[in-house]
Amino acid sequence: RSQVRPLEDQEAELIEPGGFGGCLRMGEEGPPSLEYIQAKDLFPPKELVKEEESLQVPFTVLQGEGVEYLGHANDAVIAISNYRLHIKFKDSVINVPLRMMESVECRDMFQLHIVCKDSKVIRCHFSTFKQCQEWLKRLTRAIARPAKPEDLFAFAYHAWCLGVCVDEEDQHAHLCRPGDHVRYRFEMELVRMGFDLQNVWRVSDINNNYKLCSSYPQKLLVPVWITDKELENVASFRSWKRIPVVVYRHVRNGAVIARCSQPEISWWGWRNADDEYLVTSIAKACALNP
Repeated sequence: RSQVRPLEDQEAELIEPGGFGGCLRMGEEGPPSLEYIQAKDLFPPKELVKEEESLQVPFTVLQGEGVEYLGHANDAVIAISNYRLHIKFKDSVINVPLRMMESVECRDMFQLHIVCKDSKVIRCHFSTFKQCQEWLKRLTRAIARPAKPEDLFAFAYHAWCLGVCVDEEDQHAHLCRPGDHVRYRFEMELVRMGFDLQNVWRVSDINNNYKLCSSYPQKLLVPVWITDKELENVASFRSWKRIPVVVYRHVRNGAVIARCSQPEISWWGWRNADDEYLVTSIAKACALNP
């Protein structure tokens, strides 16, 4: 008949954390049972699939961005990452975030036809039907609805940014600021639509650094006789400080489109003289700049 030995007579053993069969005697120190990981370890990059070993990624990746496919199109290098589609031609580049794409399909056997949510159309040609179909499958998977929110690139980007050193903090800060080409394009659009910037309209810098309204551009187009002080007063009367500003002009009849948020008139029917003056001034400016 088996007998149970007293505890002090037994040689206690402790299984090593992890369950790999090793054991520790009581009193011995083993490896720590907790493993410390960084946030970015939750978003490891996928293995890169290259069509040719000599191919190099033609752009600088963002924090948390990983290129998944790299290959050739007709006269171009094409790449798909967890953030973008990048097509580099000899003299131009197409760079589109995946979430900007609405649909993708194969046309004329060798053409990849992509429609974006801003109505832009991208066409990419391949030398064979098989190659076109392969990139169609890859891009279709890339732009599919994410299974969970963490599959969105923003989460990977945030996690990887948490681990950057001080010298790298501003590595991609330029992505959040409009470049010179944006400001130049704004001025060219004013000229193209025929705004009279000498006598009728002016560009206000009141929203410089987005200090007036965070959801408006830094440069605002208003009638020339409207002062920045009046714009500040109007902003206090409009929801989210989105004042009426002009965004489009019909080049033939001079009619404009102005954007704004709703006025905060409340239940008491409050009015704002500067707000009404700005709206009527926009109509008056249209008549002066037909």
